[in-house]
Amino acid sequence: MTEKHVAVLLADGFEEGEAVVFIDIMRRLDIRVTVLSCMETTALNTYFETRITADDVLKNCHDKTYDAVMMPGGPQGTDNLSANPMVVDFLKRHISEGKYICALCSSGAKVLAAHNLLEGRAYTTGDKLADKFADGEYLDKKVVVTDNFITGKGLGVSFEFSFTVAKMLLADNQEKVDWQASHIYFDHWPL
Repeated sequence: MTEKHVAVLLADGFEEGEAVVFIDIMRRLDIRVTVLSCMETTALNTYFETRITADDVLKNCHDKTYDAVMMPGGPQGTDNLSANPMVVDFLKRHISEGKYICALCSSGAKVLAAHNLLEGRAYTTGDKLADKFADGEYLDKKVVVTDNFITGKGLGVSFEFSFTVAKMLLADNQEKVDWQASHIYFDHWPL
């Protein structure tokens, strides 16, 4: 089994709960995670002003390819991601290579739909944000998987979202995913 590697894209104002739960679940399952700051420095401020440090900045890792790219929500965080041309270029390259694109909460609408990256695919997002963008078909569901896109509604579905991503990445080792879900007492598994 080949080691899987996920990039988590963060920008000032990101929803820390969504990011930390995702990173935790991936690492519990031995999925390598590189946390990338999409700002000028690795020191980031979260939505609720918690200081978190990334592993590196996107600028240094822009040419690397990951098995999946994840973005949490957070109003200011997704605005910062969406306004960064390097983020959009990074996502486009990973989409063209068939990698998993994983967007939680507002990042589905404010990053993917805002830049027409969904190309009409079904997705979910938080706070009725889908009404503001023409791209994509909004579904009122907790987690939506369409092709290589995995989207989640918000913080409250962080575990469902994270385990869904893990299930896709570890398709050849579902026992590991199932065991870890039961180990942390995640009652909604399997989905």
